[in-house]
Amino acid sequence: MIKYSLISMALCTAFTAAAKDIELLHTFESEIYTEAQPVKSFLDEFDHPITTGDSAFTYNVFELGVKYKGFSIGAQTRYNYVLEFDPDTALFTYLEKNDLPFERRNYRYLLKGKQSTTHGVFLSYDIELLGNGITITPKVTYYQSAHFQDAVVDGTVFSDEIKGQLQTEYYFSKDILFKSFTPTERPGGKGYSFDLELNWQVNDDLKMSIKAKDLVNETKYDGVGFVNGFTTDVPFTEQGDSIVTEPSVRLRTSAFGGEIEYSFEHEARYYFDISYRYNNQFSFDVFTRKFSSDTFIQGNVNYHINDDWGIYSGYETHSKAIELGIKNKYFGVSVKTDKLDLDDAYYARVNWFLKFAF
Repeated sequence: MIKYSLISMALCTAFTAAAKDIELLHTFESEIYTEAQPVKSFLDEFDHPITTGDSAFTYNVFELGVKYKGFSIGAQTRYNYVLEFDPDTALFTYLEKNDLPFERRNYRYLLKGKQSTTHGVFLSYDIELLGNGITITPKVTYYQSAHFQDAVVDGTVFSDEIKGQLQTEYYFSKDILFKSFTPTERPGGKGYSFDLELNWQVNDDLKMSIKAKDLVNETKYDGVGFVNGFTTDVPFTEQGDSIVTEPSVRLRTSAFGGEIEYSFEHEARYYFDISYRYNNQFSFDVFTRKFSSDTFIQGNVNYHINDDWGIYSGYETHSKAIELGIKNKYFGVSVKTDKLDLDDAYYARVNWFLKFAF
């Protein structure tokens, strides 16, 4: 994505002869957050000391387009990955990967994961309610996709033994869980998403906005692999005066050409922002966003160098991250993280935007 973003910057510089009222737009955002382990360890060895947590996600989007009199149209590439898990599952994974001793008990094993990569086009329009300072912006994206995962694994695992009760509902383009049922031909998917944003300029100093991203997000895939079913420790058999249980496995899979059609959805994300201009030099922001079970609240202080340029910094709860950024009407870049050493960071985000008006 970064390579494509740099290319788009060059394109923005090249296309300097265009019609009046046209804006050339480019945005790039990459964000990752984990709770049980630092980002690098979570993606690699899971070898840092375990911390309390039950979720992880990454949202990445690249857009390049044009805007004319309220209409915006362009190309988009996205990669989304959302994972929910029981803290016991993180502990089990940590003990297993680091060859540490297990307690002789049942560990709750719960994983809910959604992952997709899409490439498409978007269209949005600014609807201004005259006289009220309110702008409503619906945005529709139509895309194609050849990669996704949608999995729920729920149950218990006893100690470090191959023994437990698990239920599985798993659909995929590539089997990364069992590693045995990847379709011979990659599934093809077509879908769309719908975002909605409302901005209200209450007065010269106060502005509010509400956003819902992926308010609707649905993709239909053909030729999807799947593994559905359960394992259990019953029924049991009697041997003398003892009872012996033997695991029972009942899994329905896409092996031997059994791929199916499948409808995949992402959950919505919600944002509520307030901005207040205190004087010519300073303004303040409060940003609130909710992703599934996680809520983040951030406060920003903006210093306006002049009418065009400003720098800002803020702190976000939940992620405990600090953001630093600089922006003007046509360009902005920011970095946000909870640790400067990314090997120990649980949150990292890079964002920039470009606007060229003609």
